[in-house]
Amino acid sequence: MAKKEKEKPVLNLEGKEYVIEDMTDDEKLMVSHVNDLQNKQNTNQFMADQLRVGKEAFINMLKKSLNTEEEE
Repeated sequence: MAKKEKEKPVLNLEGKEYVIEDMTDDEKLMVSHVNDLQNKQNTNQFMADQLRVGKEAFINMLKKSLNTEEEE
């Protein structure tokens, strides 16, 4: 039984596929930069979400505490 050939990694850019191993070294480097920047954007968005939710939690805790003081 013939072993299925592994598909080569491709870049899909604006609906067109490019085989990465067929790219020039400069193009491969640009792909690496794009991938790294995308990962950094994703990480920063994740952190921004955590910070937003954390800030909201502290605001809610502060409101609850201030309302408790007013009632006393």
